[in-house]
Amino acid sequence: MKKKLLIFIDTLKPMVDGVSMFLDNTVGTLSQKYDVTIIAPRYSTEPYENTNLITFPLRKLPNLDYGLPKNNRKIIKREVKKCDFILNHESLSPHTASFFGLLYARKYKKPFFTYVHSIDFELSSEVIKIPNFVKKIEKTFLQIYARWFLNNETATIVSFPTIEKILKEIKVKGSFETVPIGITDIFRPGKSKYSLQDKIVIGFVGRISREKGLDVLLDVYLQLRKKYHNLFLLIVGDGPLRNSIEGHEDVKITGFVSHQEVADYYRAMDIFVLPSLTEANSLSTLEALKSGTCCVTSEVGAIGDYLKDGFNGYFIHNKEELYTVLEKLIQDEKLRKTAGINAAKSVAELTWDNTTNKLIQVFNKYL
Repeated sequence: MKKKLLIFIDTLKPMVDGVSMFLDNTVGTLSQKYDVTIIAPRYSTEPYENTNLITFPLRKLPNLDYGLPKNNRKIIKREVKKCDFILNHESLSPHTASFFGLLYARKYKKPFFTYVHSIDFELSSEVIKIPNFVKKIEKTFLQIYARWFLNNETATIVSFPTIEKILKEIKVKGSFETVPIGITDIFRPGKSKYSLQDKIVIGFVGRISREKGLDVLLDVYLQLRKKYHNLFLLIVGDGPLRNSIEGHEDVKITGFVSHQEVADYYRAMDIFVLPSLTEANSLSTLEALKSGTCCVTSEVGAIGDYLKDGFNGYFIHNKEELYTVLEKLIQDEKLRKTAGINAAKSVAELTWDNTTNKLIQVFNKYL
């Protein structure tokens, strides 16, 4: 008889982000091995095959495309009591359903695993503009919460060693397991129907939001375009700050597009740029690398675990460095193509099959 696995997750299809992609690419195999129930905010009620989906209504937040779920404690308690073990893939903040999930897991002695997909005490204060003293208070509170939450579970699962290091710096103790994130096979080098033969395409993929640093990218692009007239800025995604970026010549914002189209847009890029203020794993950078695209990113989160400066991409730390690196790559086609070739080779072993199999190994170890 299959063990009952309860999954807490904070986004679902049709949302396109690292969390929803994780579920899309692992739940098929997990549901073959376990009896899977998913608890999530109601971004959709579209079912996942061979699973039981429970969704809670959302309170939408102004200027954000995410919301706060109206969690039903009675349902959470019922599902925790029924399950054999729990996988949490929600943010480390107290408004999530997994807060109650952990409390009931401790009460009913259910093994509880968390896959850490974001560093919330870094991310949250950068999503909206707030005074520095408020940032400091919020960051401290979320660090204390993350430490309490993770110290009370069976095991903390991370994708790369740097995430473990960041958590240990705030005194998170207990068992850590590394399960590298996967990258879908549709991301690969090749030709694209979106390619512009007479342009050097500088690209970004992700949410158009404050923490991604797109204001910096746009400023640098506009400066470079005064000098190099063959540039084109391609932004794949959507978000609350879209209106502040639209309207410039040779700048295209696609809005939300299918996963297959995202893969084709990566192949149209000569240079992928992520000037983000904060990241954990950065799935978009991994996808760009697997697509054979030269990457220029901030040195944040776990990106340094797989991007090696000067080999398969380049790190930048401020606006001036971004200008300098982009200008060098604009001038030297061979340099950016060599980085792209190295990029695709460097992440070839990061597959969703490997991720799911490693995840099952971790469950077996503690169960």
